[in-house]
Amino acid sequence: MKKKSLFLLLLLLLSVLLVIGCGEQEVADPDEEADEDYIGGTLNILVMPGYEEEQLIQPFEEKYGVTVNSRVYPSSDQMFSILSAAEPGDWDVVTPDTPWVERLVGADMIAPLEQEDFPEIDNFYEHWQDFEQVFVDDELYAVVSRWGYYGIVYNSDYISEEEASSIEVMWDPEYEGKIVLFDWYLPNMGMLGRYLGEEDPYDITGDDFDELEELLYSLRDQVGVIAATNSDTIQALADESTWLSFGGEWLQVILKGEGYPIEVVVPEEGGVSWTESLAIMKDSQNPEAAKAFVQYLTTPEAQAKLALSDAFHSTVPNVKAVEHMDPEQASILRMDDPDLITEMLERISTRKVPENEDKWQNAWEEFKGMQ
Repeated sequence: MKKKSLFLLLLLLLSVLLVIGCGEQEVADPDEEADEDYIGGTLNILVMPGYEEEQLIQPFEEKYGVTVNSRVYPSSDQMFSILSAAEPGDWDVVTPDTPWVERLVGADMIAPLEQEDFPEIDNFYEHWQDFEQVFVDDELYAVVSRWGYYGIVYNSDYISEEEASSIEVMWDPEYEGKIVLFDWYLPNMGMLGRYLGEEDPYDITGDDFDELEELLYSLRDQVGVIAATNSDTIQALADESTWLSFGGEWLQVILKGEGYPIEVVVPEEGGVSWTESLAIMKDSQNPEAAKAFVQYLTTPEAQAKLALSDAFHSTVPNVKAVEHMDPEQASILRMDDPDLITEMLERISTRKVPENEDKWQNAWEEFKGMQ
């Protein structure tokens, strides 16, 4: 009887211990619970200037527990060279000049995207919602992140708005040596194509290209500075060593904000656009974080920060970004007037990579080497 009682007692004790043990397993330690947004790991981004700035990166890192490593490149040619030399998995997100999306797809470098994963596209200006250059064979591969235009940037202390309203001002003998051009053939030669009356200047071939080439060479004596970077271009206008440039709000806004008399106009011949986009590398080692980063950068809050980056200021595709800017900032970028933006987009040609790209590049190199 004593043995039976002892057995029952031990059985009861064991049951109590099991209940306690189960109860402990069911009550999780709040400190050990993962945040629902937590992703973790690292994210390696290859980007144009601005995307790597702390004001953009820190909120993303804090929200998702992801460490972001960034490298900035100055041109899409160099971006492509970096990616071509990289090992699979070296990079997670890239911000190509949008005409390079097709080339990245052709090189099997970036992954297709599901449009429903990026609902902020619905808040983009209509022009950028179904922008043809982010699609390849009707499949989405990138999301537009930043855009702008090239027109005539001028110092209003020396040049009037009327003069700047035509690309012809670039050949005025009075301004010999007073032009600065950013060292990239696409925007500069595209603007010259608009001067020749071409609606799609990047489609120029044959005899028309010969005419474009001669026009480019005729401008050489007028150009005092060929700037290696955006910053160098801005500095040449700030110190008044130059008064004119092919450029847009990315050149004007920072300088004007600092008190320099720099204005910009889309000339009567029209201008050309530039766009950057966000794409996810096919061999990303952290695709979840990569997708979250692209989603984050399309939100109105992040778009406003990108528009007002320290590198340079620009327009962005998300219309609602204006809600996170002060009125003066929105006005300078013209984002306080959607109708004006729409009208502007109708006057600028989409920048492309020409089919005869080698001839364009060779002409530009010849131009730079002329004395």
